[in-house]
Amino acid sequence: MSQSKQLSPGVIDYSGQMAANYQRGRTLSSEAVATWTAIVAPFVQHDEDFRILDLGAGTGRFAALFARTFKAQVTGIEPSKAMLDAATRGEKPTNLTYLAGAAECIPLRNESCDLVWLSQVWHHIRDHWACGRELRRVVVSDSGRVFIRGSFGDQLDGFSTLFRYWPSTREICQQLPTIPQTVAALETHGFLLAEHRRVRQVTATSLSEFAKRTQLRADTALALISDSEFQMGQMAIEESGALESQPEPVIEIIELLIFRTNAT
Repeated sequence: MSQSKQLSPGVIDYSGQMAANYQRGRTLSSEAVATWTAIVAPFVQHDEDFRILDLGAGTGRFAALFARTFKAQVTGIEPSKAMLDAATRGEKPTNLTYLAGAAECIPLRNESCDLVWLSQVWHHIRDHWACGRELRRVVVSDSGRVFIRGSFGDQLDGFSTLFRYWPSTREICQQLPTIPQTVAALETHGFLLAEHRRVRQVTATSLSEFAKRTQLRADTALALISDSEFQMGQMAIEESGALESQPEPVIEIIELLIFRTNAT
């Protein structure tokens, strides 16, 4: 029986099963697609000169969504070769480009991005100070925005289903960077926190659908708990899903921090 692991940057191996399962295990529901598109759209100029960076793009679920939705030029940057391979498999929009690179050394020129999107990646970054410095370098000075979407160690009331079936995932998530730590890392480099939103996301339309996703274990917290707890929780959630007479959607609350550049 394996024991739960401590959360730290680099602890998740994205070269094997995680990369293979991520796209299916973390697919955005149609409701989630509509939710996040509506949030980002007001900040995007719908022309070919607007530039969006998806930093830590993974298999490209948001990079591809933004490229299909907006006329902007979208760049997805990801350090894992296996995740990049999954992202570039098949056809992709002509306004979408993928590059290998790390958050601490972004392979783009100065002031080359109007909007930077980081989704569920902040806790994987080894050096937040260096990332903040690089973000300030690549984001335009006058109107740039940085969106950090994810979970934080000091705000964990949005994952009741996950914690109910796998209690140790709460302990894993408590190790995530906090919101004040995140704000401090960006403010040090001249960003201002413009908004903090708590976004209700329909992650799955039923408990059974959610169980099909968790079965792939394409989630940091599920990947780090012990195999025995994962298996027990998976059996329990599948049983509960099978007993649902009237399926209810699984709602999660995702934190969104929106920063703007401080020209002064």
